[in-house]
Amino acid sequence: MNTLEQDIQRIIDAAAYDMQVRAELEASGTLYDGYHPTMREIHEKNAQLLEAFLEHYGWPIPSKFGAKAHEAAWLITIHAISKPFLLRRTLQILEQALQTGEPVAQEYAKLFDRIALYEGRQQNYGTQFFPSPTGWYARDLVDPEHVDERRAALGLSTFLEGKKECGAEEGGFMEAEALEKYDTGFLKFLKEVGWR
Repeated sequence: MNTLEQDIQRIIDAAAYDMQVRAELEASGTLYDGYHPTMREIHEKNAQLLEAFLEHYGWPIPSKFGAKAHEAAWLITIHAISKPFLLRRTLQILEQALQTGEPVAQEYAKLFDRIALYEGRQQNYGTQFFPSPTGWYARDLVDPEHVDERRAALGLSTFLEGKKECGAEEGGFMEAEALEKYDTGFLKFLKEVGWR
């Protein structure tokens, strides 16, 4: 039987492997051609690993498990896009952790926005950026004039600073035709896995 330390390391290693494969596929130019089957396989395998961890230990909140374990678990969660239950469950956990003073505001805001978009609603904090022929933009942002107020309430940087921090100022643009094809395929996927 694994120790807690071993199980934490498995989560950290799984998240690192996810990012390694992602970087390799991005370098090969095949990452953004739909949901790459290799990425989906890794995401779903990692989600199973995380779900087993959650059943045994609960969420790895930073104050008890360390920042690395929390960040790895969050990365696995936010990439498990075919698992709506896991993302929704994690959002509830992060909301509770946030209310007790845990430093999880950034992860909470990003997960909140991602779930909102997957469910066909508007994002609240402007954390999810998409490529377009004219540059990166925060799709479906509610009340953009007051986004910095909502971000400040969580202790986050401004919208423009957040955009710069995630590298959404340069590169990654899609031509209009490719963007439309991507949107159509992704909407089909969201329906298939139960987001809508």
